[in-house]
Amino acid sequence: MRRAAAADELTDTDFGTADRDLSIVESLPGAGKAPQGDQTTILVVDDEPEIRKLLRRIFEERGYRVEEADRGLLALRMVKENPPDVMILDAMLPEVHGFDIARRMKGTQRYGHIPIIMISAVYRGWRFAEDLKSSYGVEAYIEKPFRVADVVAAVENALQARSIRGDQDRISAEAERLLAAGIAAYRAGDFDKAVRHLREGTAIDPLAYRLHFHLGLLYGKQGQLYDAIQELETALHINGKHFPALKNLAVLYQKAGFRNKAIETWERALGVAPDDPTRQSIKEHLLGLL
Repeated sequence: MRRAAAADELTDTDFGTADRDLSIVESLPGAGKAPQGDQTTILVVDDEPEIRKLLRRIFEERGYRVEEADRGLLALRMVKENPPDVMILDAMLPEVHGFDIARRMKGTQRYGHIPIIMISAVYRGWRFAEDLKSSYGVEAYIEKPFRVADVVAAVENALQARSIRGDQDRISAEAERLLAAGIAAYRAGDFDKAVRHLREGTAIDPLAYRLHFHLGLLYGKQGQLYDAIQELETALHINGKHFPALKNLAVLYQKAGFRNKAIETWERALGVAPDDPTRQSIKEHLLGLL
């Protein structure tokens, strides 16, 4: 394993060159279009079609614009591309748990202002409700089966009580500034400053692929293998087809001694390798690991 890892070292060839489009959450069908005019948008996230259909009808009758997502990654993509005015979020979802979506959004400047109405048929009782409000920042928690009037009241109360929406252009520009500052600091040889800038950027926009990708490369260069693995895994959760991230993550898994994860990641990298010589090199490398 050590010999194999040494043969393919972590590379920073792509540091500072990642395209802006990589920050779009992994391509999924059905993402919503930008809202028209000043119409308030509600994003309903639930894997039950009947629930989504019911809530769409109820809120469209009240003049709201309703978007739907049936799984976690699609919901994150829609939040990033067109942030809604309020989200109705089921706790149990495919791909990404509703609690994790709430935690990711509420811990950031860019999405923390969006009210979340959590619904669930699994987690019950006032203790869950209070914990979700205090620890995850949700505005309301409603158990299934719910009364429509309760959901409508929760949404309208959240919209009335929310603080003024943050300046999204300013926040996005600040995340870009921190990315550029991190890249410049790294090129100037100041690793600590580069890491600090990139970490500040991920706190502002946790769905920014390039921030996690660059931060993972920096941690890897500093020998912080597990921090590097976590950042690159986060980046690939957003966009799973970026070859430089997959290649470097495979190397990190090798260095950390996770042979099976390294093989799995090299196989993923093989599927998105940029050319035939690279694919052949990966195949030879995999033979050495098997």
